[in-house]
Formats: sequence, structure tokens, C-alpha cells
Amino acid sequence: MNIIIGCGYLGRELCELLPEHNAQALCCVVSSQASAEQLSARGLPAQRLNLDELCSDFEWPQLTHSNIYFFAPPSTTDKNDQRMRAFLTLCQHHTPRRIVYISTSGVYGDCQGDWVDEDSPCQPLTIRAQRRYDAEQALINFCQRMTCEYMILRVGGIYGPERLPLARLQSIKVIDPQQAPYSNRIHISDLAQVCLKAMQASTYNQIFNVADNAPTSMSDYFIKLAQFAGVTAPECVALVDASRELSPAMLSFINESRRMRTTKMTDILGVKLNFPDLNSGLTDCFEKLNTP
Repeated sequence: MNIIIGCGYLGRELCELLPEHNAQALCCVVSSQASAEQLSARGLPAQRLNLDELCSDFEWPQLTHSNIYFFAPPSTTDKNDQRMRAFLTLCQHHTPRRIVYISTSGVYGDCQGDWVDEDSPCQPLTIRAQRRYDAEQALINFCQRMTCEYMILRVGGIYGPERLPLARLQSIKVIDPQQAPYSNRIHISDLAQVCLKAMQASTYNQIFNVADNAPTSMSDYFIKLAQFAGVTAPECVALVDASRELSPAMLSFINESRRMRTTKMTDILGVKLNFPDLNSGLTDCFEKLNTP
């Protein structure tokens, strides 16, 4: 049984790679009835489960020996991810075979543009990254205690045909590309491929960086996106003017800078990226957007 907890955009991409979509082989878990109905309309077996509302005696025997893809976003109450902790409570008496967890490259914090690998220290700065790191630690502790396998994927920014900020292009400003800090990203279909390989790998209890092979910057991303969309590129401002000129959302991208090494992903999981850089990834995105 393959169970996708938090079956949104990434979950739907993963379903395309799984061998079967029937109720015996797959369960797509979402928190709302509307999301469940949308998945059912796509022919995907959906089940509603709100991790924020679980009662203490809730049981879910389907978890036993299953393959769990945990894609649910972290809770928003404090620095701990209560959703991951609630899910692991469900697993105590019905232990899965393996759990693949989507974490974030943000757990590394600001590395001032240096390259980071899986052995680099974790110093998460944002609350969101701190919750992801808490979820990582809770998962590792659970798996060690319950003899359950885990694979943790520390993922860069995700983009794809359904996740392009086209509406924002005419209203934002970006840092001059020559001064912009590094960021990392991965095409949604490549990330789905990595998730499947992490579940199928003979190795386990590992952490992997997941990104393409060409870290650039958020400025480069928005400028290239405008070029592909055929619209005017966002206005560029100097780094010294960032606090005055940029929106809070854009400012959050310049407080951290790092480049992710993905050698482990390539060598151990055998991943061959379909979109190893932004140009190839955006080409695919716009081909799909322009296909009737």
C-alpha cells in the first residue's frame, strides 16, 4: 500500500509514476472534503484525515507495512510540527515499512553562499524551517525506536507548470542579479522522481539534498520567468536598498544564501534529472502551459 499524506501538487505528480491507482495499491490523504472530491474526480482513491483534529483513540490499520509519503505542510502553532507528531502517534501500533518525508533546504539557515551537503550543520532561521527540522528529528527518533525506515529529502524551491508566480511579475522588484544571494530549486516532476526512488532504494535511514545542478538566485528566476512569459522583467534594485524597496516576501529570500550539493542524491539514489537547470525546466513548464 502506497499512502500519500498531504496529496497536493507533488502527490498528484507522484501518482503518475506509481504503477497502479486502484484502492488496493494507493491511498491519497487530504485534510478537506473538497480536496478529496477533487482527487476522486481525477480517478485517485482519496481519504480525508485532518491531522489537527485526531482523537487519542483513532486507529488506521492501513499504515502497517505501508509505504508512506509524508507531504503534509507543518503545523503553524509553534516551533514544533504537531502534525508530524500526531501522525507518528498513529503509527505506534501500525508501523509503516518506510516513510519518505519532504523537508526543506531552509534547515541549513544562512550559509553565506557556501556549498552545503547533508553533513553541514543545521541552523534554521525561520519558524517554518524550524518546524521542518523538528519534524525531521521526531521522525528519526520514532523510526529508531520502532524499527521503521525513513528517508528525508531536504528540498529547494519547487516550481512547475502549476506553480509559477506569473501574476506577481508586474508588481514585484528584485535584487540586482549581480548582488542577489544564491537559492536552489527543483522541477516538480524531478522531485516526484526522487521521492519514488527514495521509497524504492535498497538503502534507508538517509538524508538527501534535492535540487537541480544549477543554483542561481531568486532574481534570476523571476527575470527568466518574465522572459519565457514574454512580459517586462521585474525592476532591479541595489542590495543596499532592499529593505526600503522590496516586499516582505522578497526580503525573506535575501536573508539566506546557500548552494546545495546533490552528489549523494545522484550517486546513491541513481537520480538523473530531466531538468538540470532553470532554462530546461521553464521550457517544459511553458510547453505544458501552451498545450491545449
